[in-house]
Amino acid sequence: MNVKGLSAIFLAATLAAVPGVSHAEMPAPLLVANAYGIGADDASLYADGTRAIKENRWSDAAGLFGRVAEMHGEHAEGALYWKAYAENKEGQPASALNTCGELRKAYPKSHWLDECGALEIEIRGKSGHPVAPQTEPDENLKLLALNALMQQDQEQAVPILEKILSGNQSEELKSRALFVLAQNHSPQAEALISKIAQGQSGPALQIKAIRMLAAAQGKQADDKLASIYQHTSDIQVKRVILQSYLITGDSSKLLEAARQETNPELVKTAVRTLGAMSAGQDLLTMYRATNNAQTKADIISSLIASGHNGVAPLTEIAQSEQDPELRRKAIRNLGIAGGISVAPALVST
Repeated sequence: MNVKGLSAIFLAATLAAVPGVSHAEMPAPLLVANAYGIGADDASLYADGTRAIKENRWSDAAGLFGRVAEMHGEHAEGALYWKAYAENKEGQPASALNTCGELRKAYPKSHWLDECGALEIEIRGKSGHPVAPQTEPDENLKLLALNALMQQDQEQAVPILEKILSGNQSEELKSRALFVLAQNHSPQAEALISKIAQGQSGPALQIKAIRMLAAAQGKQADDKLASIYQHTSDIQVKRVILQSYLITGDSSKLLEAARQETNPELVKTAVRTLGAMSAGQDLLTMYRATNNAQTKADIISSLIASGHNGVAPLTEIAQSEQDPELRRKAIRNLGIAGGISVAPALVST
């Protein structure tokens, strides 16, 4: 190193030690020396690189983390990942892939390999050459690869997801695979979700698929949900379907299921869901059709949740109900639901 270079380093170190002298006040040559960490330890350089990442200074970050990696210290593994990250952000995906290759070769057991693996999947997915999910041993990376593949080639991705969902993989992996599937609205993806909602991959996934089906298809899912309800004996599955009508917004299907249901707990679920949907008239129809006192009491309670739509049904019940307990309950709830506006109705009951 020449005398000028040594002088610059000495002056940079001197200024850094003087209180009140900031980086902004340093001459440009000193900033260059400082930026590449001449004389600094790997921890300081790593911190400077992290700061550069936060400030979107990708070129500076790549240089700083490259310097840390060359030191082969305790921060070298993380530095290689962040160097690759910065290179990708800088628009150099090929360099980023090479850097991840360096990490894999130099530190084959590093926990940073998962992070680099995710970065590689992202880069290759954007390039139109997605990573084959089958080659990824790590479950997280397998799902990332599947998600990237879904964006590029749905016809290839859906069968792989179906194999995962019907195979011996962990329930967590299956659940996350179903989530990946639900993000895609292709006919193939929706058809597979419908199959799972029918119970072809077990009750736990069936329940998740039912909720996703309702959220993704809305009222278009009503007939499928009704069919599943009729053909299953699983109480939890039935309960989830009843609650899913709140998502699809179809109170008529919910009323139909409730009127045919003999299980009192499911009837209660249906009544509460109708109340949450502000389906006051449907609840009144159900009230008129049942002789079960408990169901009637549940309906009266649920009409409060219907807000303004519950006032007219409660008024009718309060005026016509012969059972004194139910009538008192209806009058009390009418006052809660209608407030001062129902004072005349309360006086006349």
